[in-house]
Amino acid sequence: MDPAAADGRESGVFILEGDRHEILSAFSLQEIIDEVKSVEVVAVDAPISLPAGRCCLEADCSCSRHGHFRRADLELRRYGSVLPLTWRGMRELTMRGISMAGKLGSMGVEVIETHPRTADSMAGLSGRLIRKLGIENVKMTVHQRDALIAGAVAILYCRGEFIELGDPQEGKIILPAPGAEL
Repeated sequence: MDPAAADGRESGVFILEGDRHEILSAFSLQEIIDEVKSVEVVAVDAPISLPAGRCCLEADCSCSRHGHFRRADLELRRYGSVLPLTWRGMRELTMRGISMAGKLGSMGVEVIETHPRTADSMAGLSGRLIRKLGIENVKMTVHQRDALIAGAVAILYCRGEFIELGDPQEGKIILPAPGAEL
């Protein structure tokens, strides 16, 4: 899924359960949770943890000395660009991602973090999944497309065809393994 930083803005959601798939938009955190609460694994295009030592992302907090990035973010830079978690828009998205991951986790849903733009550039996931599902002519928003790519990462994660960046204690970002096939 590709969640927005706030209610009222579009979040892309892709659901694949058996042979059933659905690409949709949601406009509130509750809508997102309602749509995905029955799946086993959700891959999220949003940070779902804070940098080690941080209690928040506020500039005036004493925890700000612990930096703007997690180890996973720094490792992701080898593959592409990543914004600092302390950037205004990213602060909102991060706090929403953490909240959403907590709520879904309490329902038994495993939540993993991914970075769709990087995952797609590494493995061409969107084109492959679009062809596999036969949805070449389906119009998607950019958020729905990112959700589709995140869903492809979730599939590969379930198959064990992934790499993880970062420190498990601080938070990991999941990407396709080299040569991974859908």
